[in-house]
Amino acid sequence: MSDLGGNAQLRGFTLVELLIAIFIFAIVVSSVYGAYRSTFKIIHDSEALLATSRTARVAMERMTDDLIAIVSDAGGELRGEKHDISGARGDSLAFVSSVHLVLSKAETLNGYSSIAYTVELDKDDGLLNLYRSDTVLLPGGNTGENDLRKEMLAKGLKEMRITYLDKDGKKTDEWHSDEGQKTLGAQGIVTEPLLPALIYLHLSFGKSIDGKGGTVFETAVALPQKSKSRQ
Repeated sequence: MSDLGGNAQLRGFTLVELLIAIFIFAIVVSSVYGAYRSTFKIIHDSEALLATSRTARVAMERMTDDLIAIVSDAGGELRGEKHDISGARGDSLAFVSSVHLVLSKAETLNGYSSIAYTVELDKDDGLLNLYRSDTVLLPGGNTGENDLRKEMLAKGLKEMRITYLDKDGKKTDEWHSDEGQKTLGAQGIVTEPLLPALIYLHLSFGKSIDGKGGTVFETAVALPQKSKSRQ
């Protein structure tokens, strides 16, 4: 009996050949998927790091601008306190500054404002959120409660650590300017706040507050000091 192709005979794949082909195909697919997954993980991690860096840069620049404009004359004040929040450092900082963020035409650029940086625990992810409050100081040193504005400056923090350096080079974790005010004038009425020479800001970001590692951002801000002729 002859076939359609003369001497050639039609034959299919054996079960062993099919299994080998499927095995090779599975290896190729798993390799391609692994490379695909690794690539997108790198892209995702890079985007997350870029977003964190952008958040940290904005927070650092905002705090630096506020501190550079700190009031070192009479009426000025700086209070920095060390806090423990769920086992992590979440320091606070409050001071009088000549910087005031104007968000409407009804506000004015003139005058001082009381600026405070505080850290609160985020109950959703267990990390820390950094808030900035800006309160306009009314004549007499009073604050207008209706002018209080509290805005989130950064989230996803593992730690916010603030360190103060005095003019003698001594470091401390807390600072109260009213404990060393300088008295001026013959009547001894006008006082100047005692300010640190340098403030170190340390922000640490991470996926969990108790996890190892994390991304750390640090900067140092030199505060304006009075000239010797006025001391």
